[in-house]
Amino acid sequence: MVSMLNHTMALLRLLRWPNLLIVAASQVLVRQCILVPLLKKAHMEPQLPTGLFILLVLATVLITAGGYAINDYFDRKLDRVNKPQSLIVGRLIYPRHAMAYHLFFSIMGVILGSWVAFRSGQLYLSLVFFMVSGMLWFYSTTYKRELLLGNVIVALMTALVPFLVLLFELPLLARHYGSDVNPLTKYLLIWVLGFSLFAFLLNLPREIVKDAEDFEGDEAYGKRTIPVAWGMPAARWITAAFIVLTIVLLLLAWILFIPDSITLLYFLFGLIIPLLYVLFVLFRYRDKNSWHRASSVLKLVMLAGLGYMVVVNLVIRSMS
Repeated sequence: MVSMLNHTMALLRLLRWPNLLIVAASQVLVRQCILVPLLKKAHMEPQLPTGLFILLVLATVLITAGGYAINDYFDRKLDRVNKPQSLIVGRLIYPRHAMAYHLFFSIMGVILGSWVAFRSGQLYLSLVFFMVSGMLWFYSTTYKRELLLGNVIVALMTALVPFLVLLFELPLLARHYGSDVNPLTKYLLIWVLGFSLFAFLLNLPREIVKDAEDFEGDEAYGKRTIPVAWGMPAARWITAAFIVLTIVLLLLAWILFIPDSITLLYFLFGLIIPLLYVLFVLFRYRDKNSWHRASSVLKLVMLAGLGYMVVVNLVIRSMS
């Protein structure tokens, strides 16, 4: 009994269960806080049935879980150097079991995603799940060792999570409401793509920061990350550039699209000030701990960005 409990706890750590909850929450919030209120103002309703939407979320979570399992499977040698205290595969879970979990979760995710695509009359969208599952495999085996390519792939996969909801919903809305949905399509795309862009712009520098944390093991095993190939100063400046770009875009979004006081306060205290703190940490301390602290704060900012969807709901409802 104790052994089974320990294995279950190790499996949950392997699958990064808090991250899986964030993936699920992001898709639920996109639907409930962006799509539903925007459609309601136009006297429309989402056309993807709730049951199929739940399966879509589950498919996304399962494929993400499979990606974490295969990533740790191929990274077990690196993790012995970079974070031996957190090593799971090879210490708490046998490598062959990690591979089995990857196959199980990935296959189940592709099956469920394909079923949602089929039942919604959009079978071609099943290709998305095959593509993402394959991309996560090749990322773990090859792409993550290539300069910047692995970072970009992870950031793109993160940005795809909220966009999947709209990807399945838009064709169904067009089919049901015809041209009546066209004026609304622009607003749906602006809001959802805005969150996807935010996820991309924050995840990319965070991946670079995590590479800096793992510098010793990556250098020992020949990974061509930015810190290894170009050095720590370059990693700092590239990270800073993406953070500054994110801050500028947040301010522009407030000025041009959502100039309300609630958004301004949320952006300032939930996003911009923490991002400025990351810059301060990276250029003030310049040690390994600074990279870890920056990574933690960036993750909190990403969570705060997710929480802004609740504010968006209020903003949309207050729109004339």
